[in-house]
Amino acid sequence: MNAPAAEKSRVPVTVLCGFLGAGKTTLLRQLLMQAGSTGSGPTAGRRWAAVVNDVASINIDAQLVAQAGAQRVVELGNGCVCCSVRDELAETVAELCANPPPGAAAGETYDHILIETTGVAEPRAIARLFTRRNAFGRSLSDFARLSALVTVIDARHFLETHRKATAATVIAPPATQKPVYELLVEQAECADVLVLNKCDLVTADELAGVERILRGLNPRAEVLHAEQGQLAAEVLLDRVRFDPDATLRAARWIRVLDSLGGASSPARPPGAPYLRPPPMHEHDYGITSVVFQERRPLDAEKFHAFLMGGLPPGLLRAKGFFWLRQQPADIGFLSIAGGQVKKDFVGTWAAELRERGVITEAEIPESARARWAEPHGDRRQELVFIGTGLDAAALQAALAGCLAES
Repeated sequence: MNAPAAEKSRVPVTVLCGFLGAGKTTLLRQLLMQAGSTGSGPTAGRRWAAVVNDVASINIDAQLVAQAGAQRVVELGNGCVCCSVRDELAETVAELCANPPPGAAAGETYDHILIETTGVAEPRAIARLFTRRNAFGRSLSDFARLSALVTVIDARHFLETHRKATAATVIAPPATQKPVYELLVEQAECADVLVLNKCDLVTADELAGVERILRGLNPRAEVLHAEQGQLAAEVLLDRVRFDPDATLRAARWIRVLDSLGGASSPARPPGAPYLRPPPMHEHDYGITSVVFQERRPLDAEKFHAFLMGGLPPGLLRAKGFFWLRQQPADIGFLSIAGGQVKKDFVGTWAAELRERGVITEAEIPESARARWAEPHGDRRQELVFIGTGLDAAALQAALAGCLAES
């Protein structure tokens, strides 16, 4: 089978993500009704299957969707498709692709598969089912092609949650569940399409404000407006938008870090000079991005004080790696959404592993080698701050003030 034919034979899959109550089920039902026997327009008569995930044992959403016109509805309960029932989702999609729709001839396939996730699902984890191969060398992309990651956002709820999240700084304990606003932000950052739903419940100025925030977080995503989940099916489904590299790296903070060079950049041999670029200030959609890079450790107490009382007004998002004097072996990872702060330690610096003799010079990972600079190796501060009206100079100075004494 030649490449174009093979591509065409794979069933397109669209994934609907979004927080609880955003309108995913309503949107899914509207789409299915346009393809059902009573539908009209370009998608009428198409054979669509729906996979509906619910963390509860009784899947109410699936029962509602079953009445909307899908030729087959598969319920996945008792877990979330981005973690505990990922394998079940993969098996379900593969089975739908392998078997003809009800009443169809052997060899015929569904025209489209739509997956509705739980409200707490992370789209990045679902995309990996299509982009990463398992221990047997297979992935869902062998059976289906991911057409788009779609995140449905309740405009009113997003705005209210954003206001609450930015009103005060809250530091969550390490290894705890993500705050709601951080989950909303991550669902928006990893998406090909953002469906801004319930637009009739906000003013024009509020809608413009929400869209500005979303475009600032994910400049690549297409933004569609909807009321009561009503969208023309062909607008959402008839064009492949997912790109394995661009979609998963669409978040502004990732784009900014990528622009500084990293694992994909030419490797820097250990000992070669690390040339720190000047602070980066990126302006787009009224959003400013500021990068803080240093090769000195932070003082834990000073950094904590900055996070508790020094976050700049207008901050939307911050992410990146940090290095503490008090924990020199551990890779710190910072995630801020509004005023919701999470600090975690996600591994051990390669430099520490080399110093301990755990790895040799030749075994330094390429991702660490690309950031290497003696005498500290890959240990570094590399933080991206994103917001509106950020005072870049003041932010740089505040962070520099958190550095440990030499």
